Order: sequence, then structure tokens, then C-alpha cells
Amino acid sequence: MSRPSGFQYLDGKVLTASQPRLHLMLLEGALRFGRQARALWDDPQEETEANALLARAMDIVEELCLGAAAGKHVTSKQLEEQYAFLFRELSAARIHRDSGKLDASLRILEFQRETWKLVCEKLEADETPTPRPLMPHMLQKPLIAGEGFSLEA
Repeated sequence: MSRPSGFQYLDGKVLTASQPRLHLMLLEGALRFGRQARALWDDPQEETEANALLARAMDIVEELCLGAAAGKHVTSKQLEEQYAFLFRELSAARIHRDSGKLDASLRILEFQRETWKLVCEKLEADETPTPRPLMPHMLQKPLIAGEGFSLEA
């Protein structure tokens, strides 16, 4: 059974993504499901769907926590603690139908996403090759009309 083209694009994106970019994608997924749950939260007829969406967000946060727990660095331990806290808060929001805890959890996810977005941008900028500097011999010979390039259209 073949998948729709959108999924093939996503599969390729995931397979070629760096670890920080994958982390960012997971945060974006958790945030998307959390926001969808929040949009349905106050409608009693949508409680089942809101719970299912929140469960998906929680599954992602749990995976983020497990991934951080596998790390040996102090930063990994701090992330593990943050994601464990976030998981507990999302669980409490779901169990007690507490929109305040859900809103606070979404703010934490937004902060985490923005942080990882900056990390990814910084790492990708550091990997971008810098332009070659002009060599001294290039500076000695002026461009003659008709040679090289022109800024005129």
C-alpha cells in the first residue's frame, strides 16, 4: 500500500533531518496536538477527541523525556526533568479537565519549540560554508567592461 505524496515528503524530511531538527519536529507535533485539544477542550461533545489529541501530545512528550534520559550530559538530565514535569502537567490537565494546566503546558511547549528553533538555525548557519575571501591578485586587476560580470541589466 503506497502512502500519499505528503507522507513521502515527510518521510524524506525525517530521514534526512539532524538530531536537533528531529527534536524540533517532535516539539512542533506535541504543540500541534496540544493546541488542537485546547480548541476542543470546552465543548463537552468533543471531550473524547480532545482527550485523544492530548494523549498524542503526551506520547510525544514521553518520547522526548526518554530520549533526554538516554543522554549522559548535564543538559540532557535537565531536559529530562523538564519533559517529565511537562508530562505530569499534561496528565493532570487531562485527568482533572484543568484548562489552566493545559494552557501553561502549551506555553512551555511553545518556549521549548522556539528555543530549539533557534538552536537549529544557529547550527545550520554554522554549517553554511562561508564565502571565499578575495585573493590579493583579484584586487590588483580591475574589471574591464565586457569582462567578468556587470550589475547592469
